[in-house]
Amino acid sequence: MRKKPADPANYDFSFLITEDHLEKYRKEDLINFMLEFIQGIDKEISEMKLAILSQARMSAGYFTNSIANNK
Repeated sequence: MRKKPADPANYDFSFLITEDHLEKYRKEDLINFMLEFIQGIDKEISEMKLAILSQARMSAGYFTNSIANNK
C-alpha cells in the first residue's frame, strides 16, 4: 500500500489483490468492482464540482446585486 501518490500532482488509487481474493472471486468480478468504484468516485467528484460552481454563481449574484443597490 502506498503512503503517498505515485505522481505528486495527481491522486492515485491502489488496490491490493491477494491470492485469496483471486481464489474467492472471479477476475471479471474484481475488474468490474474496480471499474464501478472508480466510476462512482468520478461521479461524486463531478457532483461536488457542480455544487461548488452553483454556490459560486449564487454568491456572485448576491455580491453584484449588493453593489448595484448601493449606488
